[in-house]
Amino acid sequence: MFKFALKNMAIKKVKIVLIVISIVISACVGILAYNISEQIDSGFKTTAGYYDMIIGPSGSATQLAMNTMFFTEKPLGTISYEYVEELQQDMRVNKVVPFTMGDSYNGAKIVGTTPDFLEGKQVADGEMYDEKFECVVGSAVAEKYGLSLGDSLITSHGLAEGGSEHEGNPLTVVGILKSTKTAYDNVIFTPIETVWATHDHEEEGEEEEHEEHAEHGEICAILVKSKSFNSYNALKTQYSENTKLLVINPSEVLREVLENVDMSTKIVYILCLIILIMNIFIISVITLLNMYDSKKEIALMRLIGIGMNKINLVYIIQNGIIGLVSTLLAFAASRLCLLLMGSYVASMGIVLDTAKIYPMELIIMAVVFVISVLPTVICTVSMSKKDGISE
Repeated sequence: MFKFALKNMAIKKVKIVLIVISIVISACVGILAYNISEQIDSGFKTTAGYYDMIIGPSGSATQLAMNTMFFTEKPLGTISYEYVEELQQDMRVNKVVPFTMGDSYNGAKIVGTTPDFLEGKQVADGEMYDEKFECVVGSAVAEKYGLSLGDSLITSHGLAEGGSEHEGNPLTVVGILKSTKTAYDNVIFTPIETVWATHDHEEEGEEEEHEEHAEHGEICAILVKSKSFNSYNALKTQYSENTKLLVINPSEVLREVLENVDMSTKIVYILCLIILIMNIFIISVITLLNMYDSKKEIALMRLIGIGMNKINLVYIIQNGIIGLVSTLLAFAASRLCLLLMGSYVASMGIVLDTAKIYPMELIIMAVVFVISVLPTVICTVSMSKKDGISE
């Protein structure tokens, strides 16, 4: 029966190819939509959960959150480092982390901050930076540019390639982060004093001026972890009164972003459902046509004593093969899409892990397989009750 099913498929390969393409497209879109939405949701929640407050220049809350959490967008501007010193002395605060951005290395953004910003991230090779002009690079940056410990990086002004180079102030790679499958993999980290000193005058004899500027420099944002909910409310109220500042809760801002993502995902799911319903109709019609096109073959098999149950089994096996191959191809296509999309979405602060598989993806594949076989089963059972096709 299996060999006969394969031969029958070879004869009608054009129709079968069309069915496979239809199933692959609908299943791939469904799997891809779910995987991406889950990875984005997980990445947002993990990243935003540590700090309960971000303080930056007045402007867009979303831009401030995305810039500090995922290193996308441009900084809103700068605020005085004095706010950091003030918060460090505040008994309501557990942790204060300054953040600044303005330079890049071949397009990879450079973040000036303290080692506290990388708390929880492991160094795969080397050590965490400690001195000015030392840096720790993300795993993806190290892999892309073949960087190793001791390498000197000539940075450029601005966040895109093509800016003026800071040849007099190269960064030295002292550590390479272990892959996190997050936006941290695409960034270079250095002490905040490095960023300040790089943009100071670089003539000899101005070392004291560098130190003065490092003490009273400018930063792009401050990440704060307060001691309690009451402390958070008091701090937010206090700093929100300053019209030059923007105070946000990253979880709240990113939740709004996720709501938009969820809406887009729901639209994609609706489209997938429509496509699957169309698949059921197409497969049902093609199955019926195949059965009636094969009525002479069926009549001949019936003549030599083959029962309708065995004949119908041929078509069930045939569509089972089609469904299995289609769902496997859809899964493979979804992984290929994730791989191809990786470099593009990385620029938006999103890192897609092609190896990440969610149980729901397997459920989607199983549903698609059942849907691809179900019309054949219904048609064949119906024909069996009629005990064959008359001439």
